[in-house]
Amino acid sequence: MVDRIAREVFGLLFETSSDAVFVVDRATRRIVSANVHAGELLHCDVDSLIGVWLGELVLEVDRDLASAGHYEDVALRGSDGYPVHVELTVAHVRTADGELAALAARDTSARRQLERELFAKHTALYTAHAELERAHAQLGEAKRELEARNQQIALLAWRAAMGELVAGIAHHLNNPVGALASTLRRMAGILGGLPDDQRGEIDRMLVRVGELTRRIETNVAAIVQASRSAAQAEGPGRELPPELASALSAFVEKLEDIPTKDPS
Repeated sequence: MVDRIAREVFGLLFETSSDAVFVVDRATRRIVSANVHAGELLHCDVDSLIGVWLGELVLEVDRDLASAGHYEDVALRGSDGYPVHVELTVAHVRTADGELAALAARDTSARRQLERELFAKHTALYTAHAELERAHAQLGEAKRELEARNQQIALLAWRAAMGELVAGIAHHLNNPVGALASTLRRMAGILGGLPDDQRGEIDRMLVRVGELTRRIETNVAAIVQASRSAAQAEGPGRELPPELASALSAFVEKLEDIPTKDPS
């Protein structure tokens, strides 16, 4: 009788809805009718649902689902004992034989599965992002180390080049300075045989040229010492005189143009 009344009252809902529909007697909380989709939802025969107490169908015993309203994420018990998650809408109707409640359940299992997949992908993406950040940090550290090594290599190359350059400059200066010193010694010997009245001004000039020659020799020695310090790359090395340092920078561009003695 109750099932007939339920079908008459909820007949349109039974026929047109794609949701699973359960009709419950509010007094006894037992299912008095259900549509075909209800059996499909719970994987059971519809007739087996008639007379079942609503509390046996719901896994969450602390939720009162007979009250009118909308319920999110309700877990119903399937015929295999596993939960079937649904959105539940409950509506009340009063009949001559009593008060009924219509429960329209919409399956959300596919949505929950999609949410789990999205969560898994989000977790994987977050992990990949963290790995990428670590890799980026490691790459940055490696780049800094490479830059520091390149600076060290460049410094060593510069020191070696400076050693070769200074050694070449010393070589080009040493030969004419030696020849000048030899010439001055010969001139001093020649002047020794001249009368005193003919030597006065020449002696003074010879002394001045000798002082300049010794000064050049001192600068050449400083260049040689700087060459050794640059080649060994140890310690501060000997500092060149200011005038020689200025001349050295100008001499670099002219060094290649200075002719050298043919070994043959």
